[in-house]
Amino acid sequence: MANVVGKYNYFFLIVSSIGAGAYFLICWYFFKNGQAWSLNIRQPTQKQIKSTWLLILYWASPVFIISLWGLLSYSIPQLSQWVPPPDAVFQTGWNLLISGTLLQEAWISFRRVFVGFTGASVVGCAVGLCAGSFLLIRQMILPTNSFLRYIPPTAFVALFIVYFGVGETFKYAVVFFGVIFFITQMVIDVVDDIDLRQVEVALTSDFKTPDIFWRIIVPISGPRILDVLRINLGAAWTFLVAAELIGAESGLGHFIAVSQRFLRLPDLYVGIFAFGVIGMLSDQLLELIGRKLFRWHYVSLRKSNR
Repeated sequence: MANVVGKYNYFFLIVSSIGAGAYFLICWYFFKNGQAWSLNIRQPTQKQIKSTWLLILYWASPVFIISLWGLLSYSIPQLSQWVPPPDAVFQTGWNLLISGTLLQEAWISFRRVFVGFTGASVVGCAVGLCAGSFLLIRQMILPTNSFLRYIPPTAFVALFIVYFGVGETFKYAVVFFGVIFFITQMVIDVVDDIDLRQVEVALTSDFKTPDIFWRIIVPISGPRILDVLRINLGAAWTFLVAAELIGAESGLGHFIAVSQRFLRLPDLYVGIFAFGVIGMLSDQLLELIGRKLFRWHYVSLRKSNR
């Protein structure tokens, strides 16, 4: 057993050294070419994205972190009792995946987020666009939305339990009310940032108010509204965990709570990583949808960077 542990130590030491070496090599490359302090204030070009050095840096980061994690967990016996090594977590995750337990729990959580977040997105975007575009609606919506936005969404949990119990409706409500006020305010800010010259051109072209709203304001706001939704999607997952920790019998939040109760640390790590994987895939999906729907926006960004 000691030989096996020693081999793991040696293996992770090598991986850690390779990761650190890659970091130093990349840093040296950028310092040598005077790009170490380049500002990232523009959309990167395809040539920059496909740069070998940047790709190495992109993939070396998680490998380096995992290698350090394994090195610490195998090198310090006391620490390994509370921080399971990567291979134990990966093996547990694989077993849960094969058995279908992980997929089932993940699907239940994903469905809850999808229902609550979709409802909040539709209502929040509609109200935000109208409040940002029309003065009367703005004056009606903004004070109430600003007031509710500063109340922590978790403060409504007890109230929602009284109204909805601890069933599915309760979880949908927590996700919905957790993000809708932020989406509304951020969409209002997006509309406020529209270049007024475009609206003035529409007015001089004899566009009516509905035409300006549907043909100018909505299309121009689209790409940034999608960014708003991507940001708030992470918050939706946060509020879902809070809802699933209370009276839930399924879902990733419930899975994590049960793992913590019985000190099944590898299961606990798998549940946490599952949230990260699902969130990352959801974010990439929204970005892909945005690039398909608003191709003109990304084309203009690439042209401005030439």
